[in-house]
Amino acid sequence: MLHTIKDQGGGAVPTAPWEPTVRYPVLKGFSAAAWQRTSTTSLLAFLGTGILMVGFAIASNNGAGVTNLAIAFYCMLLLAGLTAAVSGAVSTFKGRREYRHGYTTLQSFSKYGMYYRTLPQLDPRSGVEVRAAGEPRLVQSELTKRWAASRALYPRAVRMSRQDAAEAAATARRINETNLELVRAKSTRARLVNRFGAAAGNMRADARKYTFAALLTAGGGGPALIVGLIGVSERNPVWVLPAIVQASVIAVLALIGRRKNAHAARLAAKFLGVATEDLPPWTSVGTPDSLFAQDHGPSGSTAPAKSISPPSD
Repeated sequence: MLHTIKDQGGGAVPTAPWEPTVRYPVLKGFSAAAWQRTSTTSLLAFLGTGILMVGFAIASNNGAGVTNLAIAFYCMLLLAGLTAAVSGAVSTFKGRREYRHGYTTLQSFSKYGMYYRTLPQLDPRSGVEVRAAGEPRLVQSELTKRWAASRALYPRAVRMSRQDAAEAAATARRINETNLELVRAKSTRARLVNRFGAAAGNMRADARKYTFAALLTAGGGGPALIVGLIGVSERNPVWVLPAIVQASVIAVLALIGRRKNAHAARLAAKFLGVATEDLPPWTSVGTPDSLFAQDHGPSGSTAPAKSISPPSD
């Protein structure tokens, strides 16, 4: 199931009174919010350990005997990084699974800021609805108050049975089909397809993903660089291996993105019947005008579909 509605900002401060009156059954196991907290904590530990390793690298270069301590922190760095990656992946899986069953426990905006407003947000411990579907994100102070009120009244959440889960998934699937019509009309990929044709638009959208992945990988290169510096100071090539692997991944992703972008440009030039250097800017992905649509076929309807939310119990 894909993302639907974007919403950004620090959160809203509700003026109407709120009571923990609406309650939903939730899926068994830890919630997406719990896994997300684990991932965030592990990531902070990963970054903190990496900063400490800078000090060990400097001390080692000055002749201090901290090699064994540096190895211990290196193991902690790897463990924290692995925990952050695994728990982040599980959080993504659980968040999608919650979405497929008609609710969310996520408050922070990562991927799920795109569609969380179409769902009610539940307190993962009590199952109480703390934000109704379609309402803006809550400020953290208000969310904390609602959590406390919910857990005081309902210490534990009611878990879904298999039949409840199947019924919730069927309802959420119908809602998602409506929401997908909205995202398909407004996504960057759809606008690129409308302007430059199906082949070029899809290729360009794929190129953007590879380029973004390369930039994201490069942005997290600090720990690998720190480990590499320690390896240079210790004259141990094994410590330089993470930096080499990361550089290789960045180079491969950037190369794929560049090739796909060049291929998309050739396809777009052929679709528009112009030279490659005469192409309109790729960043301009607005809906083509009526003359362009007549010359190159229909661009598809851009009328937004009405987004509906799951009914409350």
